[in-house]
Amino acid sequence: MRGGKAVNKSDNELVEQHVDFVIKISILNKGLQAIINIEPPRDGGMPPNLDSIRAKLDAMNIKYGINEKTIRGICNNPVYNRDIVIAEGARPVNGKDGSYKILFQTDRDMKPKEREDGTVDFHDLEIVENVKKGQVLCTIEQPTEGIPGMTVTGDKISSLKGKSIPNLLGKNTKYNDDKTAILSTIDGQVYFTQNRIFVNETLVIHQDVDNSTGHIKAIGNVIINGAVLPGFIVEAEGNIEVKGNVNSATLKAGGNIVLRNGAVGSKIYCEGDLTIKFVENSNIFVKGDMKAAYIMNSNIKCGKTVQTVGSISKIVGGICIAGENIVARTIGSVAAVKTHLELGTDSTIIERQQELLKELPELDTKIKSLQSLISLLQQYQAANRLTPEKKQILDNALSTYRHINASIIDGKQELEKITESIKSKGYGRIVCSGTIYPGTTAKIGSMKMKFSEPMLRKSLYYTEEGIAIGTVK
Repeated sequence: MRGGKAVNKSDNELVEQHVDFVIKISILNKGLQAIINIEPPRDGGMPPNLDSIRAKLDAMNIKYGINEKTIRGICNNPVYNRDIVIAEGARPVNGKDGSYKILFQTDRDMKPKEREDGTVDFHDLEIVENVKKGQVLCTIEQPTEGIPGMTVTGDKISSLKGKSIPNLLGKNTKYNDDKTAILSTIDGQVYFTQNRIFVNETLVIHQDVDNSTGHIKAIGNVIINGAVLPGFIVEAEGNIEVKGNVNSATLKAGGNIVLRNGAVGSKIYCEGDLTIKFVENSNIFVKGDMKAAYIMNSNIKCGKTVQTVGSISKIVGGICIAGENIVARTIGSVAAVKTHLELGTDSTIIERQQELLKELPELDTKIKSLQSLISLLQQYQAANRLTPEKKQILDNALSTYRHINASIIDGKQELEKITESIKSKGYGRIVCSGTIYPGTTAKIGSMKMKFSEPMLRKSLYYTEEGIAIGTVK
C-alpha cells in the first residue's frame, strides 16, 4: 500500500504523505513455490499485516501449502527486501516399477564331471529342471500408481505410473488370479529364453531312431534312449538328448543338445549349448558353448566357447571357429594334419546389430509423430477445449510415447554394447595346455599365425601388432 511524500501545498502549509509497505509475490519453480518480498514503509508508513498479505495471496490464487507461521513471523518481526518462501506445493511421486524373480535356474553349467583318472562322466550332467503342473515359476511385484503433486495455486501435477514388467509368458505357463506369480500349466521341463518362461513336454523314444520311427519332430524336448541311424532327422523346439551314437544323421534343437556318446558324419544345429563325447567328420553349428572329449576332422562354428575336456582333450583336423575362446589339451597332430582355429564374432550378434539399426530410426519416426499429436492436444487442454474423447487420445498417446521412448533408450544402449562387443571380439583366447603341432593355423581378429614347429602349453591372444603368445601354467 502506498501513500505519498511530504509536499508544499502553499508557502505556509506542509502536508505529510506516508508510504506504506509494498508486497511483491512471485510464483517460481513451475508453480511449486511462492516467494514474498516486502519493501519497507517510508516516512512513517504502515508495516505489513496479516490481512494485506492474505489479500495479496488471494488475488494471485495462492491457496495450497501456505505457511501461516511464516506469515505471522513476517508481520510480528518484518523482514524487508529479502525473498522468503511463503508457500510450497507438493512434488509428484512417480510409481514404483514392477519387478519379478525367477524361481528356477536359468543358466545351467553343462560341463561334464571329470573323474580322478581323467575320464569324463557324460551321464550325470543334471542339465534338466523338471516342474509340476501348478508350480510357481516366477513371483511378480506389480507396478504402483504414482502420487500426484500440487502447485501453490491448487493445480494438480500428474505423476507417472511405474513401468510394467515385460510379458514373460511362454508356452505352457499362465499368471495366477492376481498376477503376482507365473505358474506351469503342465508337467515338463522349464527354461528361460528370449525373455520368456517356457515349459516343454518331453518326448521319449525308447529305441533307435530308424525305419520304425521315421524322422522325429517335436514341439518340446526329446530323449532318445538308443542311437540315431544314418539318414534320419531329429528336430525339437526344446532340448535333445541322445544316449547312443549319432551316425550320418541330422539333429536340430531350439535349446541344448546332449550326446552321451558321439557324432560321426553328422550335421548338428543347436540354438543353446552342446555337450558331446566326441565329434568326427561332422558339421556343427552351436550358438552357445560346446564341450567335447575330442574333435576330429570336423567343421565347427560356435557362438561362444569350444572346450575339449578329459584326458584326451584334442582338436585335430578341420576348422574350428568360436565367438569367444577355444580350449584344448592338444591341437593338431604329429602328422601335421591341417587344423584351422579361428576366433570371431557370433553371427547372431551381427544379426541383432542390423535389426537395431533398422528398428531405431523407425521408432524415432513414430515418436516424432506422437510428439506432434501430444503438442496439439495439450494446446486444446490449456484452452479448456479438451473433450473426454480427446482426453483419452492424449492419455493413450502419452502412454505410447513413454513406452516407445523407453524402447529407444534400451535399444541405443544395446546397440552401443553390441558395437563395443564387436570391436573387442578379437581379444578372445586360444588356450592349449599340451602341444600345438605343425600344420595348425590360428586366426584371431584380423591377425593370423601358422605353426611350423611344436609348441608346449601356450595361450594365443590378439594384439594390434599381431597374435601374442603366452605361457599356460
